[in-house]
Amino acid sequence: MTEVLRSKCELFERNHSAISKKFMFEKDMMNIAAGLIFTGAGKEADIDKLKECRSLLNKHTGFFSEYRDTVKLALLSEMTLADDPEQYIDDVKSVYKKLHKGHFKDNSYMVLAAMLLCDLGRQNDTDAVIEKHNELLQRMNKLHPILTDSSDISYVILLALSDRTVDSIIEDMTVCLDYLKKDLKIKIGSDSIQGLSEILALTGGDIRRKCDSVMQIYNTLKENKAEIGNGSAFSTLAMLSGIEETPEVIVSEIQEADEFLKSCKLFEEKSENKKQRLMFAELLVASSYGTGSSMINNTFVNTAISVIKAQHIATMISIFSNVLSGVLGAVADKGKSEKSSDESAQSESNDSSSSLE
Repeated sequence: MTEVLRSKCELFERNHSAISKKFMFEKDMMNIAAGLIFTGAGKEADIDKLKECRSLLNKHTGFFSEYRDTVKLALLSEMTLADDPEQYIDDVKSVYKKLHKGHFKDNSYMVLAAMLLCDLGRQNDTDAVIEKHNELLQRMNKLHPILTDSSDISYVILLALSDRTVDSIIEDMTVCLDYLKKDLKIKIGSDSIQGLSEILALTGGDIRRKCDSVMQIYNTLKENKAEIGNGSAFSTLAMLSGIEETPEVIVSEIQEADEFLKSCKLFEEKSENKKQRLMFAELLVASSYGTGSSMINNTFVNTAISVIKAQHIATMISIFSNVLSGVLGAVADKGKSEKSSDESAQSESNDSSSSLE
């Protein structure tokens, strides 16, 4: 195991342990997810500040509020990492109201979408993001009405935030689906393949080459008898696309991370739990490569009421808090740079005006 990966794994173990001791009544999968949020940020979980943020959240929201539903621990984690937690929750609430008016469903998905916009400093772009999001979902529903449902929202909001056009996104997703199912004839559920296509479409480049990269890792995992199957463990392989390393090395690191998580005893030794554990191992490996995975370094999560959906929350938190730093992070940096340039230009203008006076 590389030193970077070991450090990630050990930080995750400490964070999960600290959070689960103080938030023992939360679903354990959410404690795992919160631990990954802090790990993705390279921070030790600040339990005292988490509790302070819980008081702030209670102050700013009603008892039955969607902000205090399934997403609560993810929101508290993001508040804790923010420079100004109170301003952060105010910003999230403000963006949420816009999203709700934009015909988004009134549920926790939208809280998480609002969190992502705030994390990226894209609050002022909310209206444009709503328009692009709705167009993407409309096109996806037309092409794949059975496959497209509320579970796609988390990916689509990210796609709407990217600087890629709707046409290019839809084209890449369609090519990816057809290539994997018709050409490569992969025996994986269509929902999982669509999830993979949505993540891969976040970045430009040859979509078939990215699919081939994923399939090389997938086949190597199968050769090593890894329990991957359908679901999030397959879609998560998109995070490893573009890493400049051989599939054998990547898979070896995934298995080492998986063994580490097994030693932590966070997952029962049932088949479905093993697949989940493998998924987190994949995410920790992707995180250890940082921008090498050519994706995003921002938090976004999926949500729902049931335990099954709560497990999916952890998947999405992991993906968007640990990896993918190349796309939307770059967009955010560009936005900050442009803002800085505008402020600089305004300052120069003011100085010129002062000189004339």
